[in-house]
Amino acid sequence: MKDPNVEALNKRTRFDVICTLIFAGLFAFNSVFKLFMHDPGTACSSAFLAVIFLLVGLIFLDIRKNGKPFARSVITKIRILAVTVMCSGIVSDIVESIVRSSREHFQFTLNLDDRFVIFTLLFGVVIGMLSEVFVYGNALQEENDLIA
Repeated sequence: MKDPNVEALNKRTRFDVICTLIFAGLFAFNSVFKLFMHDPGTACSSAFLAVIFLLVGLIFLDIRKNGKPFARSVITKIRILAVTVMCSGIVSDIVESIVRSSREHFQFTLNLDDRFVIFTLLFGVVIGMLSEVFVYGNALQEENDLIA
């Protein structure tokens, strides 16, 4: 007999998996397209977005496969997602600064958009905090499995 909660979870996450993987593909295509159009700054940003959407899609796939949102593999992917989001703002701005200085033939100057970098760092920290909530949920789930 199948668990009705797992069936409901599979139905809810099916569309999410499809959408996130489509977005990952679109951003990957955009990244390659921008690279061929000699716009590496935008290509780097699109590549990070493709990786972020791919990780989110993999998280949803993992939840569908396990039937449990608090699995260890989901926690690991959420932590990788947090680090990726934090790095995306900094690396994208650094690549954009390198491209700008090479096009203008000036000495390299690092121009970081403070608001964007701080926003991505804070967003990554929030995702990291969410992973700690999942760690606690995993511990409660394992304890519940031992009792039942």
